[in-house]
Amino acid sequence: MTGSSGSGYGGGFRDTAVACDALVIETQISSPKADVIKALVRGSILNVALDQVGGVSTVVLTHQGQVAGGIADPSVQRLRECLTQGTQYTATVRTVTGGLVTVRIAPVPGT
Repeated sequence: MTGSSGSGYGGGFRDTAVACDALVIETQISSPKADVIKALVRGSILNVALDQVGGVSTVVLTHQGQVAGGIADPSVQRLRECLTQGTQYTATVRTVTGGLVTVRIAPVPGT
């Protein structure tokens, strides 16, 4: 039983990346900072930025200059690439349930 199922390393569908100006992600804030997220309500706008942590570039969400948390989503690598290329994004708060905050990340028009 040394055959292959044919799916191979990732299947090949990942070769077609979503254009930066069309990339939209709905996800939860990971590692939320309680003192920042307590001020968030539905409709709050957060900035999406790159932050260097130990030589690694991570995507963070900020509110009024403070880090609210990061994102852990399958599309985070593409988002990181787009941010590096100059596309700007904002995250709109969709829901706040205790410490769980869901956001919709979308490109800023014209960037």
